[in-house]
Amino acid sequence: MTTAAFAASVLLLAGCGESDPGGAAEEGNTADEATQEAIDLMDEGKVATETGEEEVVVDAVDNNFKPKYIEVSKGTAVRFVNEGRNIHNVLPVQEGAFEPIEADEFDPEDEDVIVFDEVGEFPYYCSLHGTKTKGMIGGIRVVE
Repeated sequence: MTTAAFAASVLLLAGCGESDPGGAAEEGNTADEATQEAIDLMDEGKVATETGEEEVVVDAVDNNFKPKYIEVSKGTAVRFVNEGRNIHNVLPVQEGAFEPIEADEFDPEDEDVIVFDEVGEFPYYCSLHGTKTKGMIGGIRVVE
């Protein structure tokens, strides 16, 4: 294997985080601590304001959600679209916060809609390419 090929394979593996299919809190964190950490990350990131829209699209593209963080109005439908080459899922950091989109329902070119009817902050992640606070993460802030 050439040095360039080896380096490329290391980078590809680094882009994929550890899987957490059971949705358990990360080691050393309770579920509440992981949720708060995910919300803090959202507060530190750039939040795209999409308030007033009936529907907003979030793309899952090769280990990233785009946009990563959005703010929407209560009742907004968020359409998750898998625009990448990989299977993904969309899991709430806080179990039960919204109905998850499972990996067997989110192949490339698949899409699913979640309507956010409650005000609050809803961090999420792809357990195939990240953890609750690292890797393929995102969040939705719902306002009145």
